[in-house]
Amino acid sequence: MTKIIRADIFRITRGKALYITLAIFIAIILLQVVAGAAMNAGVNYSVTEIEWDNIEEMEVASILQEYTGRDAANLAMQSSDNIIYFMLPLIIIIGTSDFSCGAAKNTLAGGISRKKYYCSKLVLTCVTAALLFLAYILVSTLLATVFYGFGGAFDGVYLWDVFKVFLPQLLFCIAAACVGNFFVFLFRRTGAFTGLYLAFFLAPSLLIVLLTFIDEWFNNLIYYEIVLNLGYMARIDTLATGEIIRALAVAAGYIVLTAFGGYFVFKKGEIK
Repeated sequence: MTKIIRADIFRITRGKALYITLAIFIAIILLQVVAGAAMNAGVNYSVTEIEWDNIEEMEVASILQEYTGRDAANLAMQSSDNIIYFMLPLIIIIGTSDFSCGAAKNTLAGGISRKKYYCSKLVLTCVTAALLFLAYILVSTLLATVFYGFGGAFDGVYLWDVFKVFLPQLLFCIAAACVGNFFVFLFRRTGAFTGLYLAFFLAPSLLIVLLTFIDEWFNNLIYYEIVLNLGYMARIDTLATGEIIRALAVAAGYIVLTAFGGYFVFKKGEIK
């Protein structure tokens, strides 16, 4: 399995797609830092906050604050769903490109078992998601510090404030990676994968909001949706212990179901 992962890393790092994606990734972070601190002496417009007890109460909060390096991590984690969409081209590079060019069929024909092949792709996808999320926080903090200073002490209190949000959100990023990997092995075609991946992460939030106008019961579906739960973790200080456990259990459920489900469909599927 490690040989497959090393071969994938070599292939990916030799291509242009990885570096184009990372360049866009860094450019967007830079734009967020510069625009957030330059406009009106540092205005950060928070994401739309959905009240979980009553989804009909929605507001956009405008918070005036200096966007320093110390603020950057927490502000970045308020928009951590960006990682899900940056994962899209990387998952295509890691997974569906092998099927489209016939490399997967050749690899399996060379004596590599489907189990090893599948596990290598799953591990590489999850590690990539984790590294991308970590880079999102570190690059945001570094750029904000370079432009506007750190703005406080780098101490245990700061680290705890970051990690208590980062770790739960990381679990959801890995869950999103597992979902993406499942779609790769379900369709094995870039077009079909891309469409379902975007629909899975974009459509449910809007659909739940619309259905709530029909019946408030649909509000309960929020607790089982990845993107909203990912943003929910940014407010972890306001959550009860039971709410945190439920959210983490949902993330773990996605990981287990899609990891095993992906292997099942791959094991039974025909590779062309």
